[in-house]
Amino acid sequence: MQQQVDRILQRSFSFLNLHVVGACTGTDSIEGAFSLHANRSIADLYGSIDAAYILYALGILLRKTSHVSRQTWAKHILISQADQGWFTKLNLRGHPREHATAYAIAALHLLQIEPDEDYVTQIKPLTALLPLLTDRTAFLRWITRLDFCLDPRSILKKNLGWHYIWRGSHVGGGIPAVIGMTRHLFEQWWPGQVDVDQWFAWYFEWLDAHVNPKTGYWQRAFWNLIYRKPTLIDMGGAVHFFWIYEALGRPFPYPEAVIESTLALQRPNGLYKDHPFCIDLDGNFCLIRAYLQLPAEKQAQYRERVYRSAERNFEAIVKALLERPLEEIYSDSHGLPGALVALVECTKLPDFKYADALAGWQHPLDKVWWL
Repeated sequence: MQQQVDRILQRSFSFLNLHVVGACTGTDSIEGAFSLHANRSIADLYGSIDAAYILYALGILLRKTSHVSRQTWAKHILISQADQGWFTKLNLRGHPREHATAYAIAALHLLQIEPDEDYVTQIKPLTALLPLLTDRTAFLRWITRLDFCLDPRSILKKNLGWHYIWRGSHVGGGIPAVIGMTRHLFEQWWPGQVDVDQWFAWYFEWLDAHVNPKTGYWQRAFWNLIYRKPTLIDMGGAVHFFWIYEALGRPFPYPEAVIESTLALQRPNGLYKDHPFCIDLDGNFCLIRAYLQLPAEKQAQYRERVYRSAERNFEAIVKALLERPLEEIYSDSHGLPGALVALVECTKLPDFKYADALAGWQHPLDKVWWL
């Protein structure tokens, strides 16, 4: 397995070479100019962020950058911040502003490697968040709808809130991820105006009250009135909330239900869809973090199934990433980070079978709240 993992590292680096703008990534001072799509001449937001996550997960971000090049990399990300604080410029991926903003701020955190690096303080105040942070009525309106409105343009972009929760959770999870990663700046931006702990109390109180106890997921779509069986859409949405639970050390409402639901969604070949990407991280995260929250006697009950699921997913990802060139698997750079971190997530299980093969790799969610 070690040789296979080493080949994935080499392939990932070659894949990044297709997305770099300007100098080849063979240098030891990569400056972060990457494009979402291969062989483009202009760097963009998701290209630069995806590359940071890939190198961080592989454990080589420090080795492949310098203090000066990371400063330049941060600038590539910071230029995408628009009015009211959202990172919306050069967003070729099309994800909602909440996802893009959380992803950008997280990447700035990942680039802060040395003690004197602090790129997050360079962001403009996130003024769009202030009403949500200070008005409980605004908060309840937001979390109840997650930006859903009967606007054809919004619906065409799949902005359906709880009715398509995989995407809606980019709003419902992205905002608290942004808050968690920038809360140290709030007193500077809005002196005496924001009680972050109170806001998270509202957040978890609402989520705990609206989760489905039978599945452990949030199933509030109109079609859930007649169909309650857990789906990949439900899991892909739930994990964005669970990242926030985990970041603050809060227990999942129904961890056993989460385990059963997630196990039922894994394909016989070990993957969760037809090729590895973020959905594999979602499955592993839901499964493993819920398992680790169980008391010892419950862990004993689920151990064999959970470990086997993680092993099968790990093996399937490795196989898939070596079967074909990565540029044939991924049409842009955004699919690879989730697949790589899905491998790292497996090592959260104590004595995981393949942990040694990933020595030196890093888990971004150990440092940030979003991926």
